[in-house]
Amino acid sequence: FGSRLVLARLVVGVFVSHPSTTNPSQKVTMGRMYGKGKGIARSALPYKRTPPTWVKMKPEDVTDHICKLAKKGLTPSQIGVTLRDSFGVPQVRGITGAK
Repeated sequence: FGSRLVLARLVVGVFVSHPSTTNPSQKVTMGRMYGKGKGIARSALPYKRTPPTWVKMKPEDVTDHICKLAKKGLTPSQIGVTLRDSFGVPQVRGITGAK
């Protein structure tokens, strides 16, 4: 009798946890026909939080550049792109230790 109860709970759990039955307004994406995955691509941040050895800028210089670019009216993403392309700063958080 106990195994039937567990089996019934498993069957009910499978049907309830399906995304299309829990929230009908959710978009269910289809997978690839000839490959794995569902096409969710994103970049992976480095696990190590220390700045790379090849970065020569000091944290004070980076914050000064951020303040100058912010006063010009640039958005945070534009500031990050400028620091990356012009000054070779890969991640501001790794150098300054703050967002």
